[in-house]
Amino acid sequence: MTHASSALQPGQEIEWKLALEADQLVVFKRLMARRRATPTTQNLLARYFDTPDFALGDLGLALRVRRVGRRWIQTLKSEGERHGGLSVRAEYETPIPGDTLDFSRFPPAALALIPQSLIKQLAPMFETRFTRTAWLLRTRSGAKIEVALDVGEIRAGTDSRPLCEVELELKSGRVEALLNWTLTVTKQINLLPLDPSKAERGMQLARGVEAAPVRAGAIKLDPELTVEDGFAFICRTCLAQFQANLQGLLREDDPEYLHQARVALRRLRAALRLFRRMCPLTSSELQQSLRDWNAALGPARDWDVLCLETLPAIAPHFADAQAWAHFAAAAETQRKSAREAMRIALTDSNPGRVILQFQQWLMQKTWHDAASADPRQDLACLQPLSDFAAHALRAGRRKVRGMAQDFGELTPEARHALRILIKRQRYAVEFFKSLRVGAKGKSYLNALVIAQDSLGRSNDA
Repeated sequence: MTHASSALQPGQEIEWKLALEADQLVVFKRLMARRRATPTTQNLLARYFDTPDFALGDLGLALRVRRVGRRWIQTLKSEGERHGGLSVRAEYETPIPGDTLDFSRFPPAALALIPQSLIKQLAPMFETRFTRTAWLLRTRSGAKIEVALDVGEIRAGTDSRPLCEVELELKSGRVEALLNWTLTVTKQINLLPLDPSKAERGMQLARGVEAAPVRAGAIKLDPELTVEDGFAFICRTCLAQFQANLQGLLREDDPEYLHQARVALRRLRAALRLFRRMCPLTSSELQQSLRDWNAALGPARDWDVLCLETLPAIAPHFADAQAWAHFAAAAETQRKSAREAMRIALTDSNPGRVILQFQQWLMQKTWHDAASADPRQDLACLQPLSDFAAHALRAGRRKVRGMAQDFGELTPEARHALRILIKRQRYAVEFFKSLRVGAKGKSYLNALVIAQDSLGRSNDA
């Protein structure tokens, strides 16, 4: 895990990748013109090699040759740590005489990553063509950062996708300097963290894979993690799901982007609540951002559910078809208005910067500052995650069981409160599932899902 104080290691690439809207190009260039650095401009062509079934890509490897002026360079990159646009991975780069791969020039560490059985199957699968404008900056701490603006396209056969992004690469110094400078830039211009590399997007294009909403994936926790490291890992997965749906949420009309982004936020808030005694979020700015996002997404999602799920189920039972059509059209107008208001509010919140601020908080572990008055709280952060998980799941199960005992006597408000308890317990079970502690297995998780959905439908009705 990369911490804010980590220094750049030999053979390592540390960079922050940020998506830039094409209409913000002029603004970004003006911003960089204020820096005391002379930019260099290059037209770059890169060809990416893989097997016909993309075996290298599936191994997390990217192999390319790139033309830089009259020179050719071959590069192998491995999949590393990624979150919030930050990428930390191994990189092996050597010059070559032409546009053909020469494996004899790679060091043994690079060759060890490539299965020998795949080498004869490698062929160019896609390419990138873009203009790179780069500035080399030195921070006050002495770190060197290359700021690269890449504008062009990714091409696979006759298909292409536009490319417009900013890469901030740490050339020397510590990750903290890179993060601080990235936060400085995002304070002045809206940039969204971008996790997928050019190679990954090229592979998706070559495979014919379209962008789609991203559901929450399984969380695989190392049993040896401490409470605070497990907490940070869980929060990063929640932020990654929100980030992965963010561009679709702002640009596309598919309601599933909104649904999955809201799920990601709910999971993040559940994680913050679950660990709040040991890893409290004391930043009022981040707390307010979460409230603002929830306030922006909630009404838009409510209108989606009404117009796309509830009303279609009622429509066949409504006698006056003309009156129903008028009502449904009015509701759809409100749905579109709510979606537009959500997009405006989300854009105005500068979500890219908020995500980066969360990453900074997780990397620097500043909850220790809040815990400094209580040494026991500090020590609790360092206890084994498995012990904490087992205790948290038992406590959550007792709360749900206790509140559900007299279900028939519960008021609608109490049933809603029970649904929230069940939802929190479900997320906790999903967070800790890989640790195999405390919970009763898949059947218990399925029961929580069914109970949450059933109470949700009752509440919507």
